[in-house]
Amino acid sequence: MTHLPDEEVRQNVATLRLDLGARAAGYWWLAGNWLEQISFVASPALREEVAQRFAEATRSIPTSKLELGIVRAALTGVPAISRVDQQGPDDTGSGYWLHAFDATRSVAVPLHDLKGKVRAVIVVALAENDLDDETVVEQILAAVRNWSPLV
Repeated sequence: MTHLPDEEVRQNVATLRLDLGARAAGYWWLAGNWLEQISFVASPALREEVAQRFAEATRSIPTSKLELGIVRAALTGVPAISRVDQQGPDDTGSGYWLHAFDATRSVAVPLHDLKGKVRAVIVVALAENDLDDETVVEQILAAVRNWSPLV
């Protein structure tokens, strides 16, 4: 998997967010026991203070935070879907942010290198829409294939 220049990555994530109609989209690189934020793009409709808090809170995510869909995707190597209606009222993980984003679900998709090892995770937060989870995963993977020949 190749690294793209920061602005190109940000633009790719922004385009993905627009194409899916997502409330937010982000890209994290797996570095040992941490997920490091490469890019996070929020919808202009998302309150700026919420977007800033999320971006700061997720700059570096330890893979021990199993309550987060992004971590589950990174550790299992398969997409993780988090739904606001499946989270408890005291949830401090994905459910907390889904509520803050006015989203109904997040879809976290692991990206593998040519040897099958997870290298990164793309996550989108979606409000209610007509796209099923599988279609969202397929669209994310199709978009990412245009970013890097190794994904």
